[in-house]
Amino acid sequence: MSFDHLLTIALLAFSTSILGGMIGIGGAVILIPAFLIVPPLLGQPPMDMHAVSGITSVQVFASSLLGAVLHRQRGAFDMRVVLAIGIPLMLASFVGAQLSGAVSAPFLEGLFAIVALAGAVLILASGHTAESTTYKLRYARAIGIAAPVGFFGGMVGMAGGFLLSPLMVTVLLIPIRVTIGSTLGIVIIGAFATALGKAIAGMIEPTTTAAAIIGALPGMWLGVHMSHRLHTGQLRAIIALVIGGIGLGMLVRVLH
Repeated sequence: MSFDHLLTIALLAFSTSILGGMIGIGGAVILIPAFLIVPPLLGQPPMDMHAVSGITSVQVFASSLLGAVLHRQRGAFDMRVVLAIGIPLMLASFVGAQLSGAVSAPFLEGLFAIVALAGAVLILASGHTAESTTYKLRYARAIGIAAPVGFFGGMVGMAGGFLLSPLMVTVLLIPIRVTIGSTLGIVIIGAFATALGKAIAGMIEPTTTAAAIIGALPGMWLGVHMSHRLHTGQLRAIIALVIGGIGLGMLVRVLH
């Protein structure tokens, strides 16, 4: 692995983690296609999907852990939310993965795309822009949004964590700063399980993974810092733009 290739990996992880720290996503849904597409465009050897999945599983775990800690230090993290959503999300993802052969992948990807686009519209329409972090957690509603996201995510083969932010803001009425920090905590649960499985399977290459982590951690720190300097309305718009872009990209892929 050349220095230029390792530098590309580190820079991609850095830029993705800035966005992750800012709006509370693990970033794999953006990072995986970036790792697959960008190196060949720069004249570097293409990366294998197995290698990419191993790198991202560890990098997302490490960067999300740092991001959750940093948001917690600023009072924008709630362990109750992490457990209330993260545990049923993980269980539903497992069930969905087991039943993934029952429904066609294009149908599920199209459904995910539509839900993502709807989520972008919902979070833009939400009027909850106050800086307050006071709210009441409704556990039944938390399980109600975690189960379908996890189930469909398991069937498609992606965590679906990027769908949680609009649902947490619009259905659970959780303030957006707490939503951002707590979503990273939820991502940690799934990323740890994925990273452990990849490690046991021998799918983690130490050098490239280290390069990704070295790039990701300062990016996450910068993203968290930027997040708390932005107004909640600005954060809401950025989240909507990213989620809408992901949904549109998935929809285009399905239609083609």
